[in-house]
Order: sequence, then C-alpha cells, then structure tokens
Amino acid sequence: MSIAAPPPHAPETVIPVRIKTPIKWRRLIPVALLGVGAALGATATILFVPHSQPAQINPEKPAESGMDEPGTLIFARERWEGAGIRTEVVATAPLTDYAWRTGRVVIDDDRVAHVSPAVEGLVVDVRVRLGQEVLAGDVLAVLESREIGQAKLELVTAKLAAAAERERAGWATSTATNIADLVKAVDAGKPSAEIEAAFKERSVGERRQTLMTAYAQRNQLRRQVDSQRASTGAVSGATLQRTEAEFEAAEASLRALCEEFKFQAAQQGRQAELKLKEVSNAADTARTRLLTLGYTSTQIDTMDPVAEGAAASRFEIKAPFAGTVVEKHAVRSERVTPQVQMFQVADLTTVWIQADAFEADLPLLRELAGRRLLFRAPGAGVDERSAEMIYSGDLVDRTSRAMTVTASAKNPGRTLKPGMFVEVGIPRGCDEPVLQVPASAVQRHQGKTFVFIHVKDDEFRRADVELGRESRDRVEVKTGIVAGDAVVIEGCFVLKSELFRDQLVGE
Repeated sequence: MSIAAPPPHAPETVIPVRIKTPIKWRRLIPVALLGVGAALGATATILFVPHSQPAQINPEKPAESGMDEPGTLIFARERWEGAGIRTEVVATAPLTDYAWRTGRVVIDDDRVAHVSPAVEGLVVDVRVRLGQEVLAGDVLAVLESREIGQAKLELVTAKLAAAAERERAGWATSTATNIADLVKAVDAGKPSAEIEAAFKERSVGERRQTLMTAYAQRNQLRRQVDSQRASTGAVSGATLQRTEAEFEAAEASLRALCEEFKFQAAQQGRQAELKLKEVSNAADTARTRLLTLGYTSTQIDTMDPVAEGAAASRFEIKAPFAGTVVEKHAVRSERVTPQVQMFQVADLTTVWIQADAFEADLPLLRELAGRRLLFRAPGAGVDERSAEMIYSGDLVDRTSRAMTVTASAKNPGRTLKPGMFVEVGIPRGCDEPVLQVPASAVQRHQGKTFVFIHVKDDEFRRADVELGRESRDRVEVKTGIVAGDAVVIEGCFVLKSELFRDQLVGE
C-alpha cells in the first residue's frame, strides 16, 4: 500500500505518518478505503488529504509509537463547544463509597404523641379529621367528665375554707399578741383605767374581764395591807395577817391567770396556723390536680364552676405540639378512659431512616460515629439525601440476624412517607483525601484505562491511569496524573475517536 503525492490544491507540506497497526486492522483498512473511494467516484489510488482543522499526532512523537501508548493530539478550540469539551482541575478530596442496604422510613419517635384522655368521660365533640394539620394547644375533642366537675368544685370548696381559716388564724394570732401585751401591762402595775383605755379597741376576748377583775382585786388587797400596816395599833395583828394572806392569794391567782392566758393564747395561735396550713394544702392539692389535667394557672384562678353550670364538667383534649393527625379513633358518644388512644399526632417535618445491617457490616458500623448515611428511593422520585446518624444498633434479631441502624432526616415537602422503602447507603472507607476524577473522565481501550489531559491551548495528552475505589460518579486515581492537571470530563468520546482515527490513517 503506497501513498500518492498530494494534488495541486493540497498544502505544500504533508507529513506522512506510519503507525503500527494490528494485522486485523491492516486487512480491513484498504477494503474500507476502497469502498469509500468507489462511492465517491474516485480512482483506485488512495490519497491522504488532511482536514482543514485536523487532529494531528504530535510530530515530535516517535513514528513507531503504538496506539496503546500515551499520545498527544491537537483539537482546535473552536470545535470544543460542538464536541462538548469540558475540563476539571484534578484535586485531592475524601472519597467515600457506600454499602447499600434495604431500609424504610418511619415516624420519628421523639416527634409523635399518642393522645389519650387524662380522665374518664363521654366524647361530646370531635373537632379534627384524619390528616389535618394542628398547632400546639389546638382542641382535638371535648369530653363530658364527672371527675372534672368534682375537681373544680373541690378547688372552690378548698379555696373558701382556706379563706375562712386564714381570717380565723389572723384573729387568733392577733388575740395572742394582745393578751401577751395585756399581761405585760399588768406585770408593770399600770393603773386599771390606763390599761382599759389602751386595750379598748384591741381584741382580747373573755380573758380581758377575768384578768382585769383579778388585777383589781389584787390591787385592792394590796391597798388594805398597806393601810392596816400604816394604822399602828388600830388593827389587830390577826386581822393584818388575814388581810396579808388574802393579798398573797390574790397575787398568786393573778400570776396563774397571766401564765394560763399567755399559754392558751399561744396554743390557739398555733392551732389556727396548723388549721390554715391544712386547708391551704387541700386547696393547693386541688389546684395541682387541675394543673396536671392541663389547665393553666390563669384558668384556675378565674375558674367559677357555679357560674359555668353544666359546662363545668367539659374537658378539652388538646394537641401537645404542632403536627399532623395520622390516626383518629375518637367518635362522638363514645365513653373513653385514660387507657384509650384517641388520636396520634406526628410531626412529619423530620423522620427516621432505618436500615437492616448484618453481622458482616459490623466493621462499617463501628466507624459510623459522627458520619452521615445516604438514602434514596428512585421509585418514589426521591434522589439521594443525607441523614444524621442516631443509633448504629447493638442488638441482633434472632430471626432476621439483622441490626437496625437509625438516622434522622429532614422531610421538606413531606415527600418521605413513613412506611415507604428506601435504599440506605452505609459509608465505608476512610476520610483521607485521595486524588480523584469524575467517572466520565475515564476511558478504556484494549484493557487499559486512561484520561485526557488538556496540556495547553489546543493540545491534549492521553495519560494512562491506575484506578482505585469508586463512589457513585467519582473514582480514585492512584497513578498517571497529579494534582493540578486539567482533565477532560465531558466530550472524551470525541477526543478518543480523533485519537484513534489519526493512528489508523496512513497505515
């Protein structure tokens, strides 16, 4: 096979290139070229006419380089857009691949409430429907409960008793204080008129009269003793002795009354305080009971079951937080107890992703701390998303021999439906940075893998590479390129076609 001289209109200089080609290609090329020449009405002589913008083998490359060796080609920049050429600078970054397991979407246990009534009652109104969005505090249903009515009445009764006892305790305390002051005045020997005037408006009770009578009698006897002692010889000694004895008895009686009245007053004050504490505790107990049933302090303070009438026994079942009513079991005229679940409210803005991992996955599970899982549901139109790891599982099910791995995922738009199946990717491999390129950049030919590197301007170079781990659309490159190389990631097929076309032509 020979190459003829170029026609007159061809460029003056044409560099003939001879490339070693496998025998099977050598047999097919003349036939293919003759067929093309016959179709175009050309002569049997095969001519090599360069393209106006050819992709050329670098003239500096040895003529004997085979097509399995790295090669350099020229591809005009104005042809890049049509060929879809796009490059990316090679860099090192962590490359994580995933072991995919079967998983499912479940309700977040921390964001679900099984709503049951706190008291027994009859359902008189249901205010929500299945699937309805509710806010925290929204009324789900209304019960009629005798227990609620009794609790409200007990609170009112306890509050009235506490108010009455508080007043009684105040009076007892005041009386004890006044009696103590009265005793001090008596001990000081103040005139009776002065004492009467000082304690006229102060509550002392019946003890005032008894004490003042004894005080007056003691004072009278004292004056008699002083008078008889002053009248020398006028009063017999026996009479004076009798009068002194009566005075001493009156003095002792007055002291006894003072001590007794002080003790009794103090005792009455303490008893009144204890009684007040008792009724106050009863009121606080009734108040606390209503607080545990969901009533607020403001509602309890303004509660008036007498004015409410029959409505005093109504009890509202409220949503504990904002969410969706995913289960509804309450119907009107049904009697419910605290053991009956009336509603299930779930916050579906966050869900759990659970996967079944097996004993062979234990090495992967040990490295999950602080990492995130991937999950996807192609059939449901859910692309790959990430989920925050919660629990890597510690128990192996006896039947399935699997451990449940749990992660938390955001659910914008509520596209993730609890109960749906997903594919869960468990990360494996280390997080050390490695040299990597998109999988689309890797080309293969005759058992070898290579990439195209943009050298400069219109020049590209084929670089054979050794690959490592793969992860989705990225692949690790162990040898063949270095960080900073501009690797072609799109349009590689066009460059590959140009490279091997140039190697074949001329043989």
